[in-house]
Amino acid sequence: MYARIESECAAAGLPFRRPERIPNTRRALETAECVRRDHPDAFPALDGALFAAHFVEGRFLGDPDVLDELVTNAGADATAVRGAVEAGTLRAAVDESMRLADEIGVTGTPAWLLDGRLLLPGAQPRPTIERIVTRMQSRT
Repeated sequence: MYARIESECAAAGLPFRRPERIPNTRRALETAECVRRDHPDAFPALDGALFAAHFVEGRFLGDPDVLDELVTNAGADATAVRGAVEAGTLRAAVDESMRLADEIGVTGTPAWLLDGRLLLPGAQPRPTIERIVTRMQSRT
């Protein structure tokens, strides 16, 4: 599973470290949704930090303290975000997102939604993505 991601990262000159364990990322998803909704300016930084924490630094995304640190470093209020997550206020939004993903056939990440439909499940080689995007462009 990680061989293709490793290869793509190496080709792009990006660091990558295979995770030692796969965490339950529900809390991280709710944390990200809270930041996206309530602190949108901090979301891009958090999005990148979550990826780096898991795939580069080997940090455990199931740890609330790790998430608090990432939220703070991204520029959002970690106390407010943790409070919202612990109160369950993001549960319905994440459930709905997961329901929609299931409806269109997403079974894992990454998944590429192109032109309103799932065309590429999982990590795909760059030539595959380029070929599909080229085909889509030729149809417009």
